[in-house]
Amino acid sequence: MALFLLLMGGGFLAGAGYLFWQSRPFQHGMECSATVIDIASRHDEDGRSELYAPVVRFVAHNGREVTITGAVFSRPCSYEIGQTVTVEYPARAPEQGRIKGEDRFMRTVFGITGGVITAIGLIVGVIAFSNG
Repeated sequence: MALFLLLMGGGFLAGAGYLFWQSRPFQHGMECSATVIDIASRHDEDGRSELYAPVVRFVAHNGREVTITGAVFSRPCSYEIGQTVTVEYPARAPEQGRIKGEDRFMRTVFGITGGVITAIGLIVGVIAFSNG
């Protein structure tokens, strides 16, 4: 049981690390304001309800107009058409932009979940080891 929890916790921590590694191109990238121009929708995994994400448009530093869809789909949608948001993007690839802050949520969820599961696995392992 302890080994399973440690492996599972390690997997979540590895996922958080991967998400952090993926965010590296944005650390030295560009940042600007964008406007929500539409709300994209898709069905959840069960196909029973719709999830929503903002579609935003911004003008990159090179003057090019870029449209991207937010990475986090939710219900209800936490954005409104006409709302101003901040986007960040790699200087050489504005089309890979994202709404600022979306990545932090997933990293936090994976990191906390992995930390808690790993801690429980360690506690279970220590108790099992001390009981012989």
